[in-house]
Amino acid sequence: MKAIHFPKYGSFEHLKQIEKPIPEPNSKQILVRVKNSSTNAMEWHIFRGLWMVRMKCGIFKPSKKYDVQGADISGEVVSVGSEVKGFKKGDAVFGDIFNGGYAEYALAEEHQLAKKPENVSFEQAAAIPVAGMTALKGIRDITKVKKGDHVLINGASGGVGTFAVQMAKHYGAKVTAVCSGKNAAAVIALGADEVLNYETTDFCSQGIKYDHVIDVVGNRTPKEMKRILKPGGICAVIGMTTLTLMFRFMLNPSKQIKVVHVEPNSEVLTTLGEMLSSGAVKSYITAKFPLAQVPQALKNVSTRHVCGKQVIVIE
Repeated sequence: MKAIHFPKYGSFEHLKQIEKPIPEPNSKQILVRVKNSSTNAMEWHIFRGLWMVRMKCGIFKPSKKYDVQGADISGEVVSVGSEVKGFKKGDAVFGDIFNGGYAEYALAEEHQLAKKPENVSFEQAAAIPVAGMTALKGIRDITKVKKGDHVLINGASGGVGTFAVQMAKHYGAKVTAVCSGKNAAAVIALGADEVLNYETTDFCSQGIKYDHVIDVVGNRTPKEMKRILKPGGICAVIGMTTLTLMFRFMLNPSKQIKVVHVEPNSEVLTTLGEMLSSGAVKSYITAKFPLAQVPQALKNVSTRHVCGKQVIVIE
């Protein structure tokens, strides 16, 4: 099978398309013929080789288990292990497998997948797992956005942000989106009520307090975020621009600051599939790349200015 090999950290030149054996599922695994994948900031952070990444994936270089990246996948089940109960050969599926998605075949476990609704394309399904689960946890589970809330979303035009805007509107909130001026029209089209251009406006200095904040960027301090929250409001922190800020948020004792962390969950993935199927949300896909061009797609992610989602077309 064709796969994008990830032999060492730090340079896009090291990413190459190679031939690898098709993996064999164990008794608890599912083999998926991958039709689409997508890019996330997560792959970029793994690629950079941050110390916490190296602790999991390999100190000096990625271990054999992690030498193919790609968390999001959609595709068709080829075979299942003897202990797998929820899936069978021929099922159309999508999910978050953490690594291995930039390849023609990938292994997954049951909790990492959900069945794809018939009226949802493989491309739409491949774009939602990581970003959609992250946005849903921030909107539904952590801040518990409800009808009438005023929510600010910092980083509204990125992968997670575009889903967060739609989900906040789905739950009845008024949404103020923070993004660049060039992406303002896109987030308005996705449902945002107003846009603050971060290039010209400091959203922390407007004198406005919000019921909740979804911070996908992570470029402001906990003190600044608490200043724009109403009493009882919560800031769900999803992204970080520096390690210093990451530690400041993680070690902040305030009940108003919550760092979002997600794990693959088939029930949550099923909910995302239902939201796509009903039209409550859509995957805002702005670019498509063949498998061989994954290095270019990840280079785009490294700029931190990708609007919406980039999909990898493998079949």
